[in-house]
Amino acid sequence: MDILKTLFGIPIHASRTDTTANSPDPDPNDLWIFTDPDARDVHAEQGRLKELTHDIQYEVMRAGSWESEELEYKLEIRRLLQESTITDKGSYWFSSPFPTVYRATRDGFLSISGTEYHFRTGNDVVFQCRMTRDANPDLTGPVLITYLQLTDKSMLCGQMGGAMKGMHRKSGARL
Repeated sequence: MDILKTLFGIPIHASRTDTTANSPDPDPNDLWIFTDPDARDVHAEQGRLKELTHDIQYEVMRAGSWESEELEYKLEIRRLLQESTITDKGSYWFSSPFPTVYRATRDGFLSISGTEYHFRTGNDVVFQCRMTRDANPDLTGPVLITYLQLTDKSMLCGQMGGAMKGMHRKSGARL
């Protein structure tokens, strides 16, 4: 893990996010396209990678592939990174698939399935899986735009009851 990102939550290497400005088009069958690499490393270090893999495949993806609007989210994040409209916040969402949280550096929007999701400078932007959206009817697409607070809570989608507020801090990251 990059030492500056560890200490300050500032990414030096974009490869430590689930999406980069140079990411290839997303593969609808790739389990890991929405998992922050640091979150994946934490699960591996804790001996829980097999459990996370199973959760993403059977709970998050529902034994299928990523939906078209989820893939559109990924392409929009790539576009926003290319435009420097968002940046890695140095954190990831608290539940699987543990996507990277991005911070808006200026006002902008994501266009997904014909709907525009607008954000303001300083907003946090993070992927929301189907299970989270099913539990929260206020989420109309695969994105949450808000101001997030740190949490020590971490859960797999299979453990989800109805709670869905927060993100998990990467080791030593500050907001």
